[in-house]
Order: sequence, then structure tokens, then C-alpha cells
Amino acid sequence: MSEDLVLRNARKLGRFGYLTLGSTTLSQLRKSKFVRSKLADDELLRKPDGIVFLPMGGIKAVIEAKQPKELTKAKLSGVVKHYSPIARAVCKLLIITDGKKSYWYNALTEKPVLDENGNPLTFHFDITKIDDQSITLESEARIVEIINLADSSLTEENNALTEHHIIDPSGLAKTVWQKIWINTGKEPEKCLYNVVEILLFKFLSDIGVLTGNYSFRKIVELLATEGDNSALHHYGNITRDRIRKLFPKGEDQTTVINGTIFVNEAGNPNFAQASLFGEVIRSFQEYDDGNGSLEYIDHQFKTRLYESFLRQQAGIRSLGQYFTPRNVVQAIVRMSNAHTLRDGDSLCDPFCGVGGFLLEAIAENQNLTDQFVPNNGKVKPRIKIRGYDKGSDEKDDERTIILAKANMLVYLSDLLTAYHSEAYLKEFSNNAFNSVFRLIRSNLGTYERVDEDELYDLILTNPPYVTSGSASIKNAIEASSLSNYYTAGGRGTESLAIQWIIRHLKPGGQAFVVVPDGLLNQEPILAYITEECEVLCVAALPSRTFYSTPKKTYILGLKKKTSPGEQKSPIFTYIVSEIGESRDTRRVAIEANDLHSMVREFAYFKAAPASYSPSDPRCKIIDWSNFDGLSNWLVDRSWTHEEKVDLGVVEEIFEVDQDAFRALIGDARTALDDLLKELE
Repeated sequence: MSEDLVLRNARKLGRFGYLTLGSTTLSQLRKSKFVRSKLADDELLRKPDGIVFLPMGGIKAVIEAKQPKELTKAKLSGVVKHYSPIARAVCKLLIITDGKKSYWYNALTEKPVLDENGNPLTFHFDITKIDDQSITLESEARIVEIINLADSSLTEENNALTEHHIIDPSGLAKTVWQKIWINTGKEPEKCLYNVVEILLFKFLSDIGVLTGNYSFRKIVELLATEGDNSALHHYGNITRDRIRKLFPKGEDQTTVINGTIFVNEAGNPNFAQASLFGEVIRSFQEYDDGNGSLEYIDHQFKTRLYESFLRQQAGIRSLGQYFTPRNVVQAIVRMSNAHTLRDGDSLCDPFCGVGGFLLEAIAENQNLTDQFVPNNGKVKPRIKIRGYDKGSDEKDDERTIILAKANMLVYLSDLLTAYHSEAYLKEFSNNAFNSVFRLIRSNLGTYERVDEDELYDLILTNPPYVTSGSASIKNAIEASSLSNYYTAGGRGTESLAIQWIIRHLKPGGQAFVVVPDGLLNQEPILAYITEECEVLCVAALPSRTFYSTPKKTYILGLKKKTSPGEQKSPIFTYIVSEIGESRDTRRVAIEANDLHSMVREFAYFKAAPASYSPSDPRCKIIDWSNFDGLSNWLVDRSWTHEEKVDLGVVEEIFEVDQDAFRALIGDARTALDDLLKELE
């Protein structure tokens, strides 16, 4: 083996390594696993001057160093023609430099690489500064960016750097999740925590937040040189500590890392899982080798990461916390007035879970995304955004809000790619996710927050809805002297939730809430709603919209009254048959999606409620005088059987879970008792 590979140490270059060579051949590089592809006989003895490579092997650029006199205008084309085959044998990119100037070539075409403006790329690849590690972070980041773009852009037909390569690591996440689940047998939720933690670790390394001794590359090097135990020891004791310092805990004592498979509850490395840790890290690096870095992550991956793994988690179902499908979340966000929120306004999800409603609202609306763009190095949101979740002092009860905070990093990954100084990250921690997402450590959770000064312009939420066990919550409310805040009556936690929501809306403020059918036939709750609010819309969602439950649900839109009085405006109602994904255990994407037309028709309705006439047969506008006379708000019953047949709506078998069945029996018993009293 060449002495170059034994005696000379590779230099760090972002997520890559750089190695200056002399007499090393491509054959020797292949034996050392720098080259993974097969080489022709005439390529084996070629000798590059230097290479940019991935930690686990795979060359991304070949560097040729020449004297200035060898790179005159007359000689440059000959140099390119001579050295392009060397680069072409192992990668796409050839960099030629004389120490002061650099020339970037597509080795596939032997033509100059064009920058984003269509001009020949001239950024200097300074070997001297890379060798002595004096290269600035800005220059290092630009070189890494160019190499990333070249790897995804250059072809035999294209010499120009195109837009950033968008990565969808869904397959990687699933593969890693399965490795962890099969090896540990832990619950799907706990396995996902660790997938997300390593995903964030890799992402933060790729964008240059975690560098040097703290980087993903360092862990890969330790795996290769010292083994799994050493790599896990370094990650548990050094890297994780760095992440905690960059993203300090909020007042609720939670932050973004939460895995407890590779480390224990105390944060110490769990060496029983060192081999699994090594497998996971190698999976991430192998994905990088084939697909590129995680700097730019596909939006659909961000929105569907958690629900893909957590939708059938039994512990979540037992709490009545059903993950809202992203298509439904996005539709509700688009129906809301989130895009009109301005400085001084406020947005809340009082039962936020992993943060889907708030994060979709931020991602969908530039006015909300802009709240986290630094201004003079500071992050000071002018629009108040809050998400609450219930927890306790138990570690397991912290994890949902920790996932919400981690989810915010994933959602705003593009922003962190653009701004990732240590000072900004601490600003982001304090004034973004720690400020937005808050854990309430009590059995009552959000229900105990009854500050009358905490009012919102917009509330978007899917509250937990269970009947069994709600009595204990109501008893706890009474024991905490909070009964005066929940006087409307009603059964189930959903009745408490709707009261909290209405009490915390500003006059003129709006709420869009996913509610179960049981709420919409409770006379005391309907009376309370109509006394306090105007009803904007009621949209019927199909059965099994939510994972693992047949419960029928609706989208309820409300506007807090600015003064007492009867509502004048009509009600927008809609019947949804399909939500863009199958409503079985597979939850695969399908073409049929009535949510799009619902959002469009509601926008037309909002523009002129009094004069709007629907063109969509799934939509009906009901005058308030007729709506107010209804005994329940199960609006899909407004469509006749013939109308449903014309729409292709299959009449569904009426399915209920145990709690709903118990509630129906209770309602029937109450009705019979009332009837007997009248007869007596």
C-alpha cells in the first residue's frame, strides 16, 4: 500500500475528508476502500494529486495541483484533457489549482462547471489552507456546498450547478427504525425517538453546526479505527453534551434530544447497544454515500415523519390522542386565517402533541416562518405562537413535547441551514421551540391554564376525546377550584376542551377544531357554543379518518362573538368522503381527496357568506335560522340518501368504540328516565 495512505493524515473538509496524494494509484485507493466502483485496466495505475472523499469511502472530487506556468490559457485545455479520465474513473468532479486560482471541471464532459448564474466556477480550492486547517468556516462551507451540488447536478448533458438536491430520507428512517425495533423490542414510539435523535445529529453535522470532534464524521472515523464501543462512548459523553449546550433546556426542562436506547436515563452510554449504534451510524453514512447530505430535506418527509411510525402506538390510542393525518391538518390550516396574522397577534394549539398544527401553519405561511428569521442576530417573534402538552415528572411523559421541539428543527431545517451560528442556535432554542412548545407537568395539563389574560386570535387543535376517565379529570378540576371555568356541562374531555378553547379566544378570534360526533349532539355544549361564538363551518370527515379508530369526526370552525346577539350569517357545511389516503392500516396515498375542494369552496364562502352559492354538491350552506333549530350538528345527515348515491358516497356501517357505545347507552337511559318522569 502507498505510504501516502499510511503516513499522511486526511484533513477535515466539512462532512468530507481531503487527502493529498503523491504516488498513490487508483488501484491502491480501491484496495483501501476509497474507491468502490470497478476500474478498467488502464485506470488502475493513474495517480491523482488529491481527493475529496466520504468518511466510509467514496470519492467526490479529484484534485490536480499544477504550477501557474502549466495553466496558461493555451495549456489549460490539455491539462483538462489529460486529467479528466483520472477523475472520471471515480467521480464527476475535477478541480485543477495552481495555489492561487482554481478551475472546476465536469470530468464527464471535460467542460467548465457553471455556477448558479451560468458563469464558469472560479471559487478557490486552497490546498494549503485545507492542509494546515486554517481555511475559514465560510470557505469550507462553500466548497462543501459546491461539491454537494456538483454530485447531484453534473451529467453527460449538464455542466451547471442546479438547485439544491432535496432529500427524502423516508426509506432510511424506516430501515433504521426497523433495526432498532427488531434488536431491542422497544415500543415503536421509543424506537422513533432514537431515529429522530440520530437524524438530527447527522443533519446538524451536515449543515456545519456540529464540526470537528463533535461531528458525525468523527463518529464514523472512530467506528472505523477504534470500534463500536469507542464510537458510542464519544457520542454519549462528548457529542450529546455539545448538542445540549447548543440547544439548552427551556423552563419546562426539556430540549430536543431524548433517546434512551443508546444511552440510559442518566445520559451515560449503554454499551450493550454499541453494536446496534454502529449499525445505525453506518446506515446513515451509506445513505449519504448514495444520496447526499441531509442539508435540504423534503417537505413531505418532514410533515409525515412522526405519524408514519406513531399512528398505531397503543399507548397513544388509550389516551384518546389520535394523530391527525397531515392532509387533514393542512386543510384546516388553509381554511384558517393563519396567513392574515400580523405583529401582535397570537396562535395556539392547547393540545399540541408533536406540534403538527402549529408547524404546518408556520410552514404554510411566510408571515409565520419569518418570525424565526434573525434580525441583528436576534430571534424575537412578533406573533405569539404557543403549543401545550400534558406531562409529569416521568421521563416517558416528557417525550411528546421533546418530539415537538425536535420536529420544529426538522420543519425549519432550511432556516437552520441558512443561519447556524452558535449564537443563532441559542436564540432559536430560547425564543423558538422552547418558547413555542411547553410541557405542563400536572394531571390536568392545559385544563389548569385558565389565565383570562391569555387570549388568542387563532386556535387550531385536535383535542383528546375520551369518555372513560373524564370523571376523574372533572373531579381534579373541582379539587383545584377551577369549576367556575367549566360550567357548560357535557360529557367527555372534548366538552372541557371546547370550553377552554372558547374562553381563550379573543373577541373576533377564530378556532378550527377537530371534534368527535359525540360533542355535536350534546345540547348543553351546543347552547354554550352558540351563546359565545358564531359558527363558521361544520365539515363531516369520513369514518376511520383517524388511525385505529372508527370514531366519526368533524371540523368545527368558530368565531368568538364581539358582542352578545344572535348569529346572522349562514353556516358552511361540507361532506368529505376521501382524504387523499386509504383509511385502512396501510394508509397509502390515493388520488381521491375531497379536502382540496372543501378548502377552495370555504375560501369562496368566506369572501361573501351572504351571497355565496355553492357549485360543489358536497357543500351546503344552511341559514342560521334553520341551523339553530337542529337538535344536533351532525351535518352529513342533511344530505339525502339519493344525494349521497349521486356523490358516490357509500353509506358506512355505523361503528363505535367501547367508550362511545357506553355513552350512547347512557344517553338512551337518560332519555328513558326523562320520558318516565313525564309519564308519571
